[in-house]
Amino acid sequence: MKRPPLSPLLLALGLLVLAPGCTSVQTLVEFGNYEQAIEVAQRKLTGKQKKNPKYVAALEEAVNRANEADVNRADFMVRSDATDWVRVHDLYDNIMRRQNALRPLLPLIDKNGRKANFRFVRVERLVADAAKQAAEQLYRQGAAQLSAGRKGNKDAARAAYRSFGRIRPYDANYRDAFTLSREAEQLGQVYITLELVNESGAYLPRELADEVLRVRVSELDDQWRTFDTEPRSDRSYDYRARIVLRDIRVSADQLSERSYVDERKITDGEEYVLDERGNVAKDSLGNDITQPRVVVVQAQVLEVLQQKSALVTGRVQLLDLHTGRLLDEDELSAEAVFEHYASTFRGDERALTSDSRRRIGSQPVPFPTNELLIFDALTLLKPQLTDRLASSARRI
Repeated sequence: MKRPPLSPLLLALGLLVLAPGCTSVQTLVEFGNYEQAIEVAQRKLTGKQKKNPKYVAALEEAVNRANEADVNRADFMVRSDATDWVRVHDLYDNIMRRQNALRPLLPLIDKNGRKANFRFVRVERLVADAAKQAAEQLYRQGAAQLSAGRKGNKDAARAAYRSFGRIRPYDANYRDAFTLSREAEQLGQVYITLELVNESGAYLPRELADEVLRVRVSELDDQWRTFDTEPRSDRSYDYRARIVLRDIRVSADQLSERSYVDERKITDGEEYVLDERGNVAKDSLGNDITQPRVVVVQAQVLEVLQQKSALVTGRVQLLDLHTGRLLDEDELSAEAVFEHYASTFRGDERALTSDSRRRIGSQPVPFPTNELLIFDALTLLKPQLTDRLASSARRI
């Protein structure tokens, strides 16, 4: 049965996979993958006394084509009405780095005596000029963004900070960019105050309310956001994070009893083996035959279980203090459970299971107060609260 012929595209891909390294690098050049071709060819040629002519030719063609393509792109961008000088600088800098990486191989002569002809571009001045233009362009961009930031636009202030920061690779001391970046950073910050609102109808002692607000703000603060559990008079706040307790429920003290029997088969000494007549059986030497004596032992366990729980539910809200809008809201809930076993037993101790044995001897204890159990529930609530606050803050 004849197989259908492979399409030209599949055939080309197959040759690309199966061809040896020297053919692959030529294919990379033909497909315009100049940087990859340069990397492969340089690796194959470095350290070799006899240079493979195919790699030399591929490297020569890839470098010359890559340089030409970058120069043409840079020239086109420079002639445009809105030149992106950062991109232009990147193109010139890429040419310079490509040529500098090649210099250790020069002069590059293959084993047949042919010398590669690299058309190097003198880009040092172009790189320096583009760096000045890029710095100035970013400075003007940052200044415009900062102007909007000074009018209260936090996003614009943060964009200005990033624009001024991008100037440093071109000129670390460019004009007053550093000073303006510090101003932009300050203008881009938002201040958030925390507030606890008890809508549960249950009495919440002051110390418990304070415990809710005693979150680790160090885990919430970042470059642009600062949380305060207590408002400061020297700050103008942008947002308020409200922790609203909707329900606080504490169950009654619950005491339940149960009785159960542990039973186990154990080996308790030995017993004689009797024959069919009821006499002690003998072995071939006339000795009495014995076997382990298995007995069933029991222990009756009386168990007292003490239980009590506190459930706290609520939500966390993020309010924009400038507009009064509710920006985000999420639910919170946590339950603290008190549980204690006290047990005694009658009967054979050997019958007790490991669980029963662990509880035997413990005595009933006083039930925790409502306040203590609520405190435990609020403690469990705080990690959720921290996560929700951090998630909400990322929106601003």
